[in-house]
Amino acid sequence: MENNTYYLVGKIIESVQHIEYILIEATRAAKILNVFNKYKNVSPFYFQKIEKETKELADEMSNMTFGRLMGVVRNYDVLPSDDLDYLESILSKRNQLVHHYFKYNEMNKCSEEVKIKYLTRFLSEATTFEEYLKRVASELESDLRKVIYS
Repeated sequence: MENNTYYLVGKIIESVQHIEYILIEATRAAKILNVFNKYKNVSPFYFQKIEKETKELADEMSNMTFGRLMGVVRNYDVLPSDDLDYLESILSKRNQLVHHYFKYNEMNKCSEEVKIKYLTRFLSEATTFEEYLKRVASELESDLRKVIYS
């Protein structure tokens, strides 16, 4: 039963890392789209400049903590405020899991069954949001292709 606990913890961490990666890619697309929405027509020179800046931003974001990453995501209107708030709750749970789960605390006093139920719900919550975020990022990329190639 204990192996199930570790498996679930690993899958949760994996899912949240995927969320971080998707957020970086979505932010990159959103930043470029914001330029096109603002100016409608963008010169090739300016587009190259923005594209370079977004690659640098993505590299920088990949080294940020999840909390700092959320601040950047909020700046570029990647997601509605309610989704960002929900994502903050996932971040909070992930932080609790990573930083406190294996310390002696109330959760460790629970039975393995209770732990597994909690972790299973959290994994479901994270993977559901991950799938939603994939769709959002895909729509942003699609919109970006339309703007660039139209």
